[in-house]
Amino acid sequence: MLNQVRSALKGVVAWFFVVLLVLAFALWGVPQLTDFTRQAPLRVGDESYSLQALQTEFNNQVQSRRNETNGEFTRADAIAEGLPDFVISTMATRSVLEQEAARMGLVAPRESVRDILQKDERFQNPSTGKFDRFVLQSILQNYNLTVKQFESRIRQDLLRGQIIDAASARAPAPQILANALMLRQSERRRVGYLIVSNEMAGEAVAPTPEDLQSYYEENAAMFTAPEYRSFTAVILREADVKEGLEVSEEKLKEVYDGNLKRLYAFPERRTIYQITFETEAGAQAAAAGLRQNKTFEDIALEQGLSLETQTFSEIQKSDVLDPVVGEAAFDPSVESGAIIDPIKGLFGWTVVQIASITPPETKSFEDVREEIESQLLAQDTRRRLYESVDVIENERDSGASLASAAQQAEIDVLTFGPVDSFSFSPEGAILDGLPGEVLTEAFRLDEGEESENLDLDTRDGYFFVSVDLITPPTLKPFEDVRDDVQNAWVAQERRNRISATVRSIRDAVEAGTSFSDAAAPYERAPLEVLLDRRSENEAISANLRDQVFSTELNKLVSGPAALGESQIIAEVREIGFARNEIGPGEIDLFRQFVGYQLDQELLEAYVSTLRDDYGVHIDQAQLDLVFSEGL
Repeated sequence: MLNQVRSALKGVVAWFFVVLLVLAFALWGVPQLTDFTRQAPLRVGDESYSLQALQTEFNNQVQSRRNETNGEFTRADAIAEGLPDFVISTMATRSVLEQEAARMGLVAPRESVRDILQKDERFQNPSTGKFDRFVLQSILQNYNLTVKQFESRIRQDLLRGQIIDAASARAPAPQILANALMLRQSERRRVGYLIVSNEMAGEAVAPTPEDLQSYYEENAAMFTAPEYRSFTAVILREADVKEGLEVSEEKLKEVYDGNLKRLYAFPERRTIYQITFETEAGAQAAAAGLRQNKTFEDIALEQGLSLETQTFSEIQKSDVLDPVVGEAAFDPSVESGAIIDPIKGLFGWTVVQIASITPPETKSFEDVREEIESQLLAQDTRRRLYESVDVIENERDSGASLASAAQQAEIDVLTFGPVDSFSFSPEGAILDGLPGEVLTEAFRLDEGEESENLDLDTRDGYFFVSVDLITPPTLKPFEDVRDDVQNAWVAQERRNRISATVRSIRDAVEAGTSFSDAAAPYERAPLEVLLDRRSENEAISANLRDQVFSTELNKLVSGPAALGESQIIAEVREIGFARNEIGPGEIDLFRQFVGYQLDQELLEAYVSTLRDDYGVHIDQAQLDLVFSEGL
């Protein structure tokens, strides 16, 4: 558990760091509103988001990940990792929070935005320690943002932050709660237990015809045929429309050439150390020290800085804020390890040392040919799929049935049934080739009702369902199920005998007999075992274990064994505590972790409620299309 706590705490720190980045840097784009239209792929309450807005947000996320991985992250990687779903969920959550902030009349004054810009060290001049608009503009240029756009996004982040702050305590869990959780985690209980089997429960009794008839009538639901449905389904998969698709060599080369600089050519990158001094003399002294075998870390420490803050790893020339410094640091004649003479730049005198150089790299056409072909084929496949769905929907809008609409789109129409909700036919055979989500939808609709287009769980296509006939549940005749009735009666009689034996032993103990003496007439002796809250084996089921930890010392509990029809009686004989895995020095961290979990659960519940209240509507077919289009 301690390792889990430590790992989770790292997540807590990372989470707070991300929140600070969002508030201070606002790198996530804000969706653009389109006309209020039913065709919008994403609608949240009164707001609609266009395909272009979703594509822009997705591309920004891909580019951000690509920068983090030195260009190794591709569009295909993003789709494989589920980035489109993350983008949609993030945009929807931001939207409901912003709409809720507007409904509550929350505001973020310009002064609040100004305070953030003034206090953030990233926007300060290194020489003066004060906010520098030129520094801000230089940073925003890398993200294609204007200062006005940036301020607007900070304001929106502040509004969302007001709601999040109100719902979050952001405080450690109360000490009493932490103590209780730690004690609960380390609790151990020694129990004596007795397995009560069929052999201990006396002789079985044979049923009479009257017994069987009564059992049949009293348990009619057990012998009732389930509801059966017959339905029509249209299932469209990528594989169904992919046949015959191919991409010419010319098209592949055209895409490669068009994206060469953006996706496949990686400029030279360098890792550099740099410190800026107010005076030339200070910079010259630092450069001299480096040439006399001082490390750059020594120079940084002398200035009250750390090497980490003065290291710029794997950056391009355009990443250097001061263009004069960038020119010097990326001079082709400067090799790895070189110390550059002090540079008079925009912010003072800068000393630079080259830590490493990664030469430029260009992936050849052959290197990426397969990737491009796969993406183009996927794009064309999704387009074909969407066009087929569109034809069906247009035909249905004009009054055609699902079957007629599918025929118009030249798509096979499938018929299924009768079948129950578990995919069994009345004869007991399992219906093959029927996706579970199609069956589920068929049992959700009324007779004569047709579904909209829905996603297959495999995310490789869509389906429609039309319910043709519903056969309600029907009680089977007694003569047809006589054997089933007898088998069920015998099993129930056996369970009753075992339960009666359990009750007899428990009654004897409650009357003052010891557990061992109560078990003696059955020629059995209780066994002993030490349990913790994770214990489970073929005898002790999770249910019985939970009962053991919920009862008092010297009390009995009973329940089914983990395997078979036997039951178990358990007596709590000793309650103790093992050494806690959380040491005294880590209790504060544990409280922070528990407090964070409480906050997260509250926030998740709150946001989920807002999403339900405002309504989040997604046209998955359009989203699938936009996230497979183009490179």
